[in-house]
Amino acid sequence: MPVEFEIFTDPTLVYIRYHGHVKTAEIMEALTQFAPRGAALAGQTHFFDFSKITSYEVDYPLFFKFMAKLLDIYPPEVGQQLNVFYAPPGPPEEMAEMARNPWEGSSKILIRTAQTQEQAFDILGWPRPDVVAHMAALS
Repeated sequence: MPVEFEIFTDPTLVYIRYHGHVKTAEIMEALTQFAPRGAALAGQTHFFDFSKITSYEVDYPLFFKFMAKLLDIYPPEVGQQLNVFYAPPGPPEEMAEMARNPWEGSSKILIRTAQTQEQAFDILGWPRPDVVAHMAALS
């Protein structure tokens, strides 16, 4: 499946990686695996690695169901949710923009996009060698 996630501790970070050709149905499938843990992870920083996306296919009705499901997983009463998107130019950046647009203007979901890994870690505030090692192992 082109979507994987890992939960890091100390400090806590949820790492979600997309790779290859990504379809909306596969994102939904990953969300169903992630959802049981979602309530416990709400409010924690999420790092979305879009850097390995080669292409994507969007089923817009399913995409909007996906966005609604995210509202269930990350309820507004939890507080602000920082999501950092690592998305180099091309398909990764296009997919990140599509994922970011519905949250434009939200006071609860804060999304910051970086074109380089270094920019992403600057936004996060630390280099996270554990995440870098994990990213290298998955490549």
